[in-house]
Formats: sequence, C-alpha cells, structure tokens
Amino acid sequence: MTQRDHGHACAGEFATPGEESHYPPDLRLVPVHLDIALAVDLERATAAGAVTLRLRARVDDVASLVLDAVDFHDVAVEGAGVDVSYDGRRITLGFRRAFRALEERTITVRYRVERPASGLFFSYPTPEIPDAPRFAITDHETERARHWLPTVDHPSVRPTLAFSLRARADLEVLANGLRVGEERHADGTRTVAYRLDHPCPSYLTCFAIGELVRADGGDVHGIEVSAYAPAPHTAEALARTFGPTAEMLRFLEARLGVPYPFPKYAQIAAKGIGGAMENVSLVTWDDRFVLAADQEPEERQRVDTVNVHEMAHSWFGDLVVCRDFADAWLKESWATYLEAVWLEATGGRDAVVFDLHAKADAYFQECDERYRRPIVTRRYGSSWDLYDRHLYPGGAWRIHMLRSLLGDAVFWPAVTDYLVTHGGGLAETDDFRRVLERHSGRSLVKFFEQWLESPGFPEISAQLAWDAERKEATLSLEQKQPDAALGVPCFDLELDVLIGAGGQEDRRRVRFGGKTASLHLALPAAPDEVVLDPDYRLLARFDFDPGQPRLGKQLTGGRDVRLRIDAGRRLLRSGAAGAAASVLAAFPAEPYWGVRVRWAEALGEAGSEAALAALVSLARTERDPRV
Repeated sequence: MTQRDHGHACAGEFATPGEESHYPPDLRLVPVHLDIALAVDLERATAAGAVTLRLRARVDDVASLVLDAVDFHDVAVEGAGVDVSYDGRRITLGFRRAFRALEERTITVRYRVERPASGLFFSYPTPEIPDAPRFAITDHETERARHWLPTVDHPSVRPTLAFSLRARADLEVLANGLRVGEERHADGTRTVAYRLDHPCPSYLTCFAIGELVRADGGDVHGIEVSAYAPAPHTAEALARTFGPTAEMLRFLEARLGVPYPFPKYAQIAAKGIGGAMENVSLVTWDDRFVLAADQEPEERQRVDTVNVHEMAHSWFGDLVVCRDFADAWLKESWATYLEAVWLEATGGRDAVVFDLHAKADAYFQECDERYRRPIVTRRYGSSWDLYDRHLYPGGAWRIHMLRSLLGDAVFWPAVTDYLVTHGGGLAETDDFRRVLERHSGRSLVKFFEQWLESPGFPEISAQLAWDAERKEATLSLEQKQPDAALGVPCFDLELDVLIGAGGQEDRRRVRFGGKTASLHLALPAAPDEVVLDPDYRLLARFDFDPGQPRLGKQLTGGRDVRLRIDAGRRLLRSGAAGAAASVLAAFPAEPYWGVRVRWAEALGEAGSEAALAALVSLARTERDPRV
C-alpha cells in the first residue's frame, strides 16, 4: 500500500501512555478456504449472499471460533452441531462436538450488508452527482474486510478463495485469481466466478464490479497484464498510465530471482481508494493517478514508483505475508526500497541517491515533528498507526544499509532464499534476519536490535581542525542523539570519511566505540573537500559546516546530488551575504532536476529579499515541469 498521512492521538508519542502490546492471535481452528457468493446491487449499495468457510483444526479438542463481521444484517449460520451468537461485530461459533487435529468441516454464513462504513465502497449516480460512475470496489488495509466479509480479519490467516459474484449483466466483474466461469440469468443479471488457489489473507482479498473500460498491457511469460477504470477514463489514458507494467514485472522477477507468483496482474483505478493497494493479482489505485497527456511529463516518475511499489508487494506482502502487524516493515519497507532499486536501474546513480535523500528527509521530518519509534514494535493504538514514515522511508533505509553492509553478492541471493523459503506462508522479522545471517556468516542481532527494535537514528556533530604547522587535519565526531528516557541508543557504527587535499584523496573508516570518535590525517595541504559517508550507506543526520569555500565548491562540484543539495541548503540557511546569488548562479548548470527542486525549496524557506528575487528569476527561465 502506498503511504497515506494520518494523525495520532498524542503529540510527541507514538503510543499513548499505558498502551498494551499487541500479539498475533491463537490459530487452533482456522478457515483454509472461502467460497464467497454475493449478489451486489450498486444503486442500493448492498451485497447479500453466503460465504462458505472450510475450517481446519490444528490441534485436538478445539470447539470454538470467532469471525469478524461488522454491522451485518440477517445473519444465519448453517452447519452441523454449531451454536451461534452475533453481537454486531463478531460471530461466535461453538461446536457441540470438538474437532480432532487436522479435521475439516464447513459452515456457511448467510448475511447482508447495506452501505458499509468501510471495506466495500459504492459509487452510482445521484441527484447531487448525476454523472458519478457506477462501481463497487473493496479496500481493506489494515483491518476493514470485516465490514463485508465474515472471516478472521488478520494477516496470519490465509485461506484460498473462490468467488461467485452476481450483478447486472452489463457490468464488468473482477476479483482475485483467474476467471473460471460465467452464468447468465433471466432477470438480466449474471454470475461471474473467480478462483485463487494461492493462500490470501483478508486484507488482500478484493473484488470490483462496475461500468469499466479496459486496456491490455500484454503479458509476461503467459501472465496477462491489464488495467481498468470507470468512465470517463479511457483505454488510452490507462495505457499511458500503466504502460510500463509488464517491463516492471520482468525487472522485479530478474532482480528478486523468483517468478511472479500469481495467475494474472490486473490493476483498477477508481475514485476513493485514497492511494494504491496491492491486493493479490488485482491492484487497486485511486483514479487521481490516471495520467492525462499534459500531466505525464511532470507525474511520470511518481506514477511509476507507485506502480513498482505495489508490484513489489506481490513478493513482499502477498507471496510472503507478515505474521503480524508488528512485522509490517517486511512488506512496506521492502516495497518502498524497491522503488529505489528500480530508479537505480532506470535512472542511474543520481536518481537513486536523490530518492534515498528524499526518503531520509521524510523520515527525519516525522522524527522531528511527531515521534521516534522502533520500526518493529507491538505497542500501538491501532494497526493503522504503524503505516507512517518510519515504516515506509525509515524502514526502506534500514534495508539499504543491510544491502550496503553485506554487499550485493551476498544480499540478493539471501533475499531470493527468503522469498523461496517463506513463499506461500508467514514470516517474522527474525526469519528475515536468520536468512541474511546464514548467507553472510555475520551476526546481525545487534544491527536489528539497534536499527529496527530501538527508536531513533545517529545524529552526528562533526568539527574539522587544521594544524598548518604540523600539516595535520583532525575530524572530531560526536553522536548527539542518545536518550535513555526515550530508549534512543548510542549506535555502534562505522562511518566512512573522504578527505581531499592538494589533488589527493584519502578514504578512512571511523569506528564509533562510544559517543565520540576522531580521525587524524597528515595531509600535504589544508583539506579542500570533506565528505561524510561518501557512498551514502548510513541513515544519519550530520551537523557539519565545512566552511564557505568548501560549501561553494560542493555546490557545483559535489560528487553526488545529495552533496549538492546539502550545500545549497546550508549556504541559504547560513544567511551569508551572496548565498542566494551563489545558488542562482549554480542553477542553470545543475544537470539533475531534483537538485534544482530542492534548491528552489530552500530559496523559498530562506525568507530573504535576495532569495525571493532569485526564485522570481528562476520561475522565468526553468523549463522542466518537474521543477
């Protein structure tokens, strides 16, 4: 799922005081298959029918099961020897004869939902909106399937699925899996059947019905790729928006070493989704992403990264499902990081560094303005609260650090092994760690403890001193972030430093054994370049002013986009005379559009007349619509 901003109850704290920890449920009796038979009436915003659940016991002597089911009407349960109670939120089943281990039985829940508060959304013409499109579509993350589907609404429950969806005969019907049949009825309706033989949790279960247009996206070794949307969207607009999909599928298959695991790749864009969602084989998008021709130059990369993100979930989240919400980084952080991997492959070093820099900025902002929390935590008010900038860009950066630490030759084969080993099942954070350890021979317990199970990140203050008489440079470093009250640790880390002087470069690795570290270097001349973390391997924020001459050189000659962005920002924040003029002068020759975006933002934040004049001048000359 793409990240969506949402609020929290207590400013400065992620979980309110006294919030209890959440754990996955006991699964002694579980649904292993659902037959979903529904008649859907768009204009009445209703769905009625029956869901037949095949239940399997994992142990002897289990005799009860609770199904999530919010605001259902006319609930009736059919099954031999079962007692039922329903309180408006849960259906409690009590079996008069207890199950034996591995025994299976079926029960059928008949019910009706009317204008559900969430989970299933309807659109149809009304007197107020006469041109509204006609469709019904599901959208579930994190725990919203329960508003129309009676099941155990938790990621750890993964039944296979069959759908029999009845609606007006002229409406298109889509669902997870392969279309396996159709029956037309005398009343002008038809029933369309789909089947998904891959286990699928409730939050990834999906169907859509409506007046839809379709664009064919080709195929990937026989797997059909397609896109849908209601009018007034056109097949041409869908082809424009989702055209790169098949290419992306091939790329991710090659990068991850595991074939796309599902029988089709369909996407549907409709108003009200609010983002995009990776339902198994049927990805849903808000229709604001559908590109008009004049939007494409500005929005192409944004749409493509969302496309890669949702597609990446086919492996991280759909093939391998996190056992509990606490481990949601195993899907959302991974999907966010694979955006960067795609940009690296298609746009090169500048594109991936700019993307990682933007991800770090977004994560730091949430840490500064809201809270600092562990990436993996069981203390939260609602599972939805976890879907924040810590989980998306913050977690993606942790994966980038693991890749940098282990190297591609170890990291990517380990990732393939993880997907193969846990494919079709559930995984926790320790499962991923153990696979990486098995391939690398390294103990990663401390890394995971610091970077995933503790809050915060390194904030490093740096001071550079030059002794001209001894021709020695001293770089003093200090971690400023440790906070025992908040649980923010002093990180055990290594920092690479590049120092250039007199046409020579010297690279050193500094080990932090505690809060402070230092580096002493004999140099032929005063340093003219100092770069902390030159390969961009570390999620850290540096407080380091190398001085105006070095910043000026870094502004136009910085070896990557991150350094040039940071030079422009620091110059403008310093308030130094001529800072705006320096950035203005550097603008025309800056080759990467993203740097110019960040410089323009920094000029806007500078709050000076010189910065305003520079912005006005740039507005007259800049031609890239992304800027």
